Amino acid sequence: MIQLDVLQPESCNDCGLCCEGNGSPVVLYTSRPHETGPHPFRPSGLPQHLIDDIDANFLGLYRGQEPQDRCLWFDPTMRTCRHYEWRPMVCHEFELGGTACIETRRPFLAPENQ
Repeated sequence: MIQLDVLQPESCNDCGLCCEGNGSPVVLYTSRPHETGPHPFRPSGLPQHLIDDIDANFLGLYRGQEPQDRCLWFDPTMRTCRHYEWRPMVCHEFELGGTACIETRRPFLAPENQ
């Protein structure tokens, strides 16, 4: 189990708790088998190998049906996103030090910081 040193984070480095235990935001980039045309949430230029990785894991699933352990792109050893530049908007908008961030981090605070 990781232990965090501070309650108010200055960066996301070595954390990634928002990437764990809530399914995978990259499922927002998947397509339904019956859909045609460009996906409304995939950024233009998303490399084909990432599209293939997403579709291999999530094609046809609805939000909430994906595995709930961690995001497909999260590297739990390095505690970083493996494809940070292609992360979905929900990841861009997650507020560092915001209410959801702090509440996610609270159980992992080192005892002297609780």
